[in-house]
Amino acid sequence: MQSTHDEDLRTPDQLRGDMKDIHRARLSLRERGTVAGLQTEVEVLKQQLDMTHEQLRRLIGMYSTLQAQFDQFQAQRIKELNVRINHGPTTSH
Repeated sequence: MQSTHDEDLRTPDQLRGDMKDIHRARLSLRERGTVAGLQTEVEVLKQQLDMTHEQLRRLIGMYSTLQAQFDQFQAQRIKELNVRINHGPTTSH
């Protein structure tokens, strides 16, 4: 015979099944706590995912800005090297 503690240990699939019909399920106090804990954890993970997405969007924007600045720097450097090699003016006409 299993103890009450053993009866409260369910697999994730069993808990998911219970969560689908939570309004009809008769759960022990431990199972209710587990389901509530899982729901809270899911909400926390959703918030963390949203924050990570925002950080990623900012990082992509920063990368784009740096890439544009680097491209501009390279173009300017090419002009300066051409001036040194060809002895021409430093500004374009």
